[in-house]
Amino acid sequence: MKFVLRIEFRDVDLSVGRFMIGRAETSDLPLDDPLVSRQHAALLVTDEEVTLEDLGSRNGVTVNGERVTGQRVLALGDELVIGKSEMTLALRRDLPSDTLVQHPTQRLPAFGLIGMLTEKALALGRGDEAERLLGPQLDQLAADADGGRRLDATVVERAAEYSLRIAALTGNARRVDTVFRIYGALARPCPRTIVDELYTVTRKVKLPSRTELRRYLEVLRTRGGDLGPAERFLVNRLEGLERSIG
Repeated sequence: MKFVLRIEFRDVDLSVGRFMIGRAETSDLPLDDPLVSRQHAALLVTDEEVTLEDLGSRNGVTVNGERVTGQRVLALGDELVIGKSEMTLALRRDLPSDTLVQHPTQRLPAFGLIGMLTEKALALGRGDEAERLLGPQLDQLAADADGGRRLDATVVERAAEYSLRIAALTGNARRVDTVFRIYGALARPCPRTIVDELYTVTRKVKLPSRTELRRYLEVLRTRGGDLGPAERFLVNRLEGLERSIG
């Protein structure tokens, strides 16, 4: 089985072996949080199961609301809280083979140093700061997509994730439009994780517009029979999103 930690709407792959979580930058999942110890917890990952180990952290780890001491074998759907971060153990989502797929790395996010700074701003709930840091690059990426430039799959999906996280914190619908612009220029349905989050974020933004979404859907409809069953399902969900935006 391929396990992931689901944090907000991101899936963090868990490779077989020891997966470190803590405030140290060298952690597999670094958390910039004063409530988190430098070496807070570890996940011992095999092909069959994931075991949580508290590494003597000051503030501990809770699983489904219960503090863990020592080790505990986790079950799918278990909810972990470390510091201010909430995460869920899940299986990797299956995506269509021709869909853009993200292969994230926690130590060096997409967008380099600016991406790392943006991650910290978002983790602290500073949406305006994240917009100031990354907004120009997101706008440039959308312009590159409009111009037909070939884009890296990891960067595209990461940009969509950042855009929606910024929109959720700031209430700015412009970043939702960024997602539609990029994937519209690529003539591809958004991955399922992005579509799921769009439903959540569009309820939080101020005055969401259907203009960019309609343009995007028009592009997808021109593909018609080229779309596989999974992609048609995603288009149907995007059409449902259009109806839900008043």
